[in-house]
Amino acid sequence: MDYFLLKQSGTVSIPKAPPEKASDPMEPSVRTIGQVGILDKFDYIAREHLVSDRLKHLLALYLPCQVWRPCVFIDPPRKDLRTFWFLPALSYLPKQVETASNGMPAAVWVEEQDFAKRAPGILHVRSPKGTVYYLVHLCVAESILRRGICGLELERLSSELSHPVVQL
Repeated sequence: MDYFLLKQSGTVSIPKAPPEKASDPMEPSVRTIGQVGILDKFDYIAREHLVSDRLKHLLALYLPCQVWRPCVFIDPPRKDLRTFWFLPALSYLPKQVETASNGMPAAVWVEEQDFAKRAPGILHVRSPKGTVYYLVHLCVAESILRRGICGLELERLSSELSHPVVQL
């Protein structure tokens, strides 16, 4: 199966999330940032897995029935704002994920009968070190490229596992 690692292209500094209150975890995160327009160069911010409105509308096609939590960046002096969305945690786990020495996913294997049924075109995987990564299938990657989404890179994962899964 053809999967790609979703990575941020370039750098952008965003304010950290304010300390969580004892409120609804689905409440929007609101953060003050100077020159909010700098975020227009990014449709994906890897540090917190945030996607722009444009990218969210595309990914929502592949993730129906998911709850998306907003993160709003505001620039009060300019009365400007940008809305990003936290990528949702997904319950489907691939059959096997092989990681490189740096802990990043290097190959993924999804059972063929799961693809397009239980397995979404977007996968949420955690490395042995605890870092979360999002992987997108080729059909999602093509949609991203056709729409001119910016500020992200798609790194193709190996289609061959070095340690193939043995079926018993």
